[in-house]
Amino acid sequence: MDIALERKLDFWLGIPLCALVSCFACCRAFISRGKNRSIKKVFFIKLSELGAIILSYPLLKAVKTDFPSAELFFVTFRKNKGVFKFLGGIIPENNVLYIRDDSLFLFLTDTVKALYTLRKKGMDAAFDLEFFSRFSAIFSYFSGAWKRAGFHAYAFEGLYRGGFLTHKIQYNPLLHVAKNYLVFRQAIRENRKDTPELKENIEDGEIVFPAYLPDKKIGEKIAAKLIDAGGCVGPGKRIFLINPGEGVLPLREWPLGHFIELCRLILEVQDTRIVVIGTQGALAKTRVLLAALADKRCVSLVGKTGLDELLELFSCAEALISNDCGLAHLAMLTPVKKFIFFGPESPQVFGPYGGNNRIFYSGKPCSPCLSVFNHRSSSCGDNVCLKSVLPHQVYAAVRDS
Repeated sequence: MDIALERKLDFWLGIPLCALVSCFACCRAFISRGKNRSIKKVFFIKLSELGAIILSYPLLKAVKTDFPSAELFFVTFRKNKGVFKFLGGIIPENNVLYIRDDSLFLFLTDTVKALYTLRKKGMDAAFDLEFFSRFSAIFSYFSGAWKRAGFHAYAFEGLYRGGFLTHKIQYNPLLHVAKNYLVFRQAIRENRKDTPELKENIEDGEIVFPAYLPDKKIGEKIAAKLIDAGGCVGPGKRIFLINPGEGVLPLREWPLGHFIELCRLILEVQDTRIVVIGTQGALAKTRVLLAALADKRCVSLVGKTGLDELLELFSCAEALISNDCGLAHLAMLTPVKKFIFFGPESPQVFGPYGGNNRIFYSGKPCSPCLSVFNHRSSSCGDNVCLKSVLPHQVYAAVRDS
């Protein structure tokens, strides 16, 4: 399913379903049952966005600290498979329930299977990490969990997702996503949460991420793939990783022509190499980029790497240059230098955490125009916020880093 269809289904079906489920929950007085039980089974749901899953790590770690004997589960789209083994092993791979989104039929089939599994295991708490998705809220309710935490609109308009969450958390549009998620930890300690105020601050020291440790075997594997791709890599060669984007959300992507010009500037130095990375969706842009450069020092691994191989690439590369996407957050687990483009979204909220980050953000008065409050949908037809970030400016930052 494409993003537009998912949004339409969530709106046109989600709103009436949330209303019906709210009435159903009220009639059953479901939230009054078992509220003094201990928490032994917990699940998190974040379907899309690999980056947001990585940013949830501080929350996962905190919940495991608060409930050390609890068994943790996670529900997500199948395309995020594999990321959890790099998140400290907090969520065992067998406890990750994957939902395919290739078609509506597969989506519904896997949803029913996941709900059956969760209800059979007996969930005590649900953490809905989606930003005002009606589907995930309804899913949380039917999981059977008696504590259900998620973002709630309160006084915000147009973000109705029912009244069946037991712990309603007000999303803060000025707070980084990782800190917004940590609010769940504070809220879930109470029997209920029906008001937005919070008593405790969230300190920067609470936001930590695991470090990826290079693996010799995976390193050899990725080296072989580079050779197969025609890449002249080896001792003394500086690798620059380029992610030109997939075109799924073109408003968020730096112009391809800018990427081409930047790569030309990088290749003016003889010991440099360009490796283009990304999913299969980036193939079209990659072909144009490689044809424009026509340089044997520029190769593609688009669609040819697993997450472990990407992390290995990050570990040995000079820099990652990318649009705002999941790869920027995956790279947080390594020391690689990151040069990330932001425009329609706010780096204050969605930017990668930690050091070695250089964010390019023009700060136009119309930016950011995408947020969780408009479901990341904008009327903008000309992303000048990204176009105004020029290749020579980026190259100067890369060269001087």
